[in-house]
Amino acid sequence: MADPYIDQYETIAYGRFAVSQILSLLVGLDFELDPFIKTIAARLAADTDAMEAALAKAGALEGVTYKAPPGKPDAVAEARDALRRVVRYAESRRDGAALAARILLGQSLTTVLRRRPVKLAAALGLAIDAIDANKDQLPEHEAFIKDLTAARDALSDLNEGVRKARTDRRKTTPEVTAARGAWLRRYTSTKLIVEGILKAVDRTALLPEIFDDLAEFHRAPGVSDEPAEPT
Repeated sequence: MADPYIDQYETIAYGRFAVSQILSLLVGLDFELDPFIKTIAARLAADTDAMEAALAKAGALEGVTYKAPPGKPDAVAEARDALRRVVRYAESRRDGAALAARILLGQSLTTVLRRRPVKLAAALGLAIDAIDANKDQLPEHEAFIKDLTAARDALSDLNEGVRKARTDRRKTTPEVTAARGAWLRRYTSTKLIVEGILKAVDRTALLPEIFDDLAEFHRAPGVSDEPAEPT
């Protein structure tokens, strides 16, 4: 089921990530199921759009999302670019596939780049450790570590700012509460459907790559496993 600590703001990131991963990882596993898979992805996308619309109507998005203001650096995009450059270079080296896998902890680059900013910052930290441990294979390791560290620090600062803004603006409207409830029901049911599809082909290991809340080995700052308090 969906984790109760997914707040109204996190629904958008969780929902969009799951939709993109469902379409990327499930379509093609069973061609007869592809139309159904696209339908469940479209329904989750629709409920995620409705959640965003409810938040926007309530004036609850400004300052609590990761969208870069006009003229300001986009820390999320820059972090993704930095990691992409390092991985692509690692892949070009001898035994590059294995080296890139160590940097990404065995996940695909596409999956890591789609992670929420909190998880992306953690991935950058792990990539830095992996580069340092394999520096003999990467002559440019010092420059890569410097770039990734700067990207991680900028992203961590952004994460903290968004976390504080969300904490300060925890109050919500009845419309947002209703939209979040509908989204949680949709997310839960989509997760169960996807799990069933994956069980049939013995691929349930893909679940954490589709539903980012399942990949939370360490609780993100500002997130709790406790049910959200009524507002």
